[in-house]
Amino acid sequence: MVIKQLAQHKEENDFEQFYNKIAALEPDLRKFMKRSLKAAEDQGAIDRGFYNADELLDEIYLEIFKEFSDFMDKEKIKIILFSKAVQKIEEKKIIEQETPDYLPTEQMLKQELDALDEQYTMDADGDLILNTELDDISYKQSSERPNKVILDTTLEQQLIKKLDLNDSLLPSMERRTTFGALFTNIPPRTKSVLELYAFGNRSHYEISEILEVPETVIDKIMVKLNERFRLIE
Repeated sequence: MVIKQLAQHKEENDFEQFYNKIAALEPDLRKFMKRSLKAAEDQGAIDRGFYNADELLDEIYLEIFKEFSDFMDKEKIKIILFSKAVQKIEEKKIIEQETPDYLPTEQMLKQELDALDEQYTMDADGDLILNTELDDISYKQSSERPNKVILDTTLEQQLIKKLDLNDSLLPSMERRTTFGALFTNIPPRTKSVLELYAFGNRSHYEISEILEVPETVIDKIMVKLNERFRLIE
């Protein structure tokens, strides 16, 4: 029924009605966009308040309108919506230097799985560091790993809920900064997986479809992510 209505609006070139219908199709898309942008702001990846979730969604809906075909089904459209949302957010982040465009997402995720095995500890100043860096004096002089990130409480609680962590996990500012550092230091493509899961309420299968990677890769990543955040339990 929804597809027929969208097809009719497209045929009539009625973007307003098309927009209203497709915007109501997947309410979690707006939540995902807002929370992911907020997380990127908290980490300093994008300028605070510079990007608006609704404006980015407007761009996505217009693209869907132009590309729409009645051969699409409802679930396929949802996959396309989230895929475009991930792309829009990634375009706004400053990650080009560490994530070359020519690397396929699946290849990037497999490489990032190794990074998720890194073991962290706390130094005397309360900063989160790698165990392998303890013997390297250079980490005290300069570090590319952000350690003083505090996420918005709404984002923290959403992550805690979706990862099934202890709901009293963040009683202090020290724990919150550690939690923020753990989240911030997740590799970029892996972070997209986590945000789709926690902020977009997507299943492992849906994430695999959105990012076009095998579901087994997503399963492995989620296991590693759960292990990472349980470091502070």
